[in-house]
Amino acid sequence: MKNHHDFPELSWAEEARTKLLTTAIFTVSKAGRRSSSGKRGDFLLVDAADWVTVIPVTIGEGGERRFVMVRQFRHGCGCVTLEFPGGIVNDGEDPAHAAARELLEETGWDSGKLVLIGQTNPNPSFMTNRCHFFLADHAVEVGAPTPDPLEELDVVVVPERDLLDNSEVARLFAQHAIMLAAMITYRRYRDFHAQ
Repeated sequence: MKNHHDFPELSWAEEARTKLLTTAIFTVSKAGRRSSSGKRGDFLLVDAADWVTVIPVTIGEGGERRFVMVRQFRHGCGCVTLEFPGGIVNDGEDPAHAAARELLEETGWDSGKLVLIGQTNPNPSFMTNRCHFFLADHAVEVGAPTPDPLEELDVVVVPERDLLDNSEVARLFAQHAIMLAAMITYRRYRDFHAQ
């Protein structure tokens, strides 16, 4: 992946950074930056922990691929969404460990092998964190979910094809942009490995 060193004419150098607000889940900072052409400006940045999203796949009796997912109420949109399990990477935690932990906590499912299939920045215009996408192929149910105290989750198993059509299931899934990015990453990974 190219970074700002590959495009020096478009890069901005940071001259100062000041924390403006600290909350339980993010910090807002003001970054004073200078462009390579000499422009100067202050930019607001949201510093948050990295996230993980796990795409757990299980195979149905007929051989169809199915996803282990969760339905939950999201306070930002004030609506119920359908999502792959995931969450925050704790400070100092390896993203793969966080992925395994979140999968087990939110669904009660496990995968003997997690594969990192991609990463993205949730919104590079002002967010500094990354979201890591993991494939949990051949996931198996090993117990009951143990969600966080303020999480209310329904665990559901959804045929892969249902997320790709125009059904109510697909519409619930499309409420969350990170889930769409996870699905694109999953499809690219599957298409590449099918060759």
